[in-house]
Amino acid sequence: MLVGLARYQQAPVPLAVSWPAPLARIGATSLRALAGPAQGPPVLLLPSIINGAQVLDHAPHHSLAEALGAAGARVLLIDWGDLAGEGRLGLAGLVSRRIAPLLDRVGRRVTVVGYCLGGTLGLGLAAAFPRLVARLALIATPWCFSGYTEEARAAAKAAFAPLEAAGRLLGAVPMALLNPLFWQADAEAIAQKYARLGRSPLTAESLAAFAALEDWAGSGPPLPLPAARDIFIDGIARDRFGRGLWRVAGTSVCPARLQLPVLDIRGTEDRLVPEATAPDVPGMMRLRLQTGHVGMIVGRQRAAMLEALSTFLLSD
Repeated sequence: MLVGLARYQQAPVPLAVSWPAPLARIGATSLRALAGPAQGPPVLLLPSIINGAQVLDHAPHHSLAEALGAAGARVLLIDWGDLAGEGRLGLAGLVSRRIAPLLDRVGRRVTVVGYCLGGTLGLGLAAAFPRLVARLALIATPWCFSGYTEEARAAAKAAFAPLEAAGRLLGAVPMALLNPLFWQADAEAIAQKYARLGRSPLTAESLAAFAALEDWAGSGPPLPLPAARDIFIDGIARDRFGRGLWRVAGTSVCPARLQLPVLDIRGTEDRLVPEATAPDVPGMMRLRLQTGHVGMIVGRQRAAMLEALSTFLLSD
């Protein structure tokens, strides 16, 4: 493990992601076109608000955006930017006051691919703004937060009290305070990851890709306090989402009422978002992969995920 940590620390600093100028912007949040033909069917990548969007366009030959563009989609991205200045926006506000107005400018319904909490927001978007969403793919998306163990839910509630105090003082909740909560979900896996890195023969390109992913996982802009409260209190502690109590633009978000194709992709080894947190959507297609939370996007199971995702997104 220590050898692996040393290899990571000695890896070259990854180059910053360079994206095209935004098609549109509201506040800190931008809509960008990343890949694919301009006339292709529009596919929106909707990232989590935790850690940032870079994992969806991670590196050459490891990019979800690049792969979907090569399959013929016009790949769009919601780039959250630095939400620290959006201090009054919770999760519902991000849907109704950021995502929906930006998608109005696309001019046609889109297929939404939501990763982690991006999928949670995608469910809210599909329920409150059905005119904008043609179909919805969920990757490692939490919805029924009662699927976490009682111990995990109690720990999240207890941990949020000092975070809320810090957030009130600082105006937002820094990722440096949030990351340890996520690491605790599977601390053994972190040690095993670095042990594998210490044993594995890696090319310079592979090591650079690993370092870029680790830098992404350990960083990210601060969260607005209302959004952090939605995640830890209304979500994990109270499960207002799974109980049908979350509202977006006056609409109660109930996945069971959605009338559009939905694909749910999950990793059987995902400790951050276990399978028990999945939503229940009538007729929902399911794909289960033997991988963890991030492995679905950049790991060895990525090819199987891309095949199913491309078929679902680009089918008539």
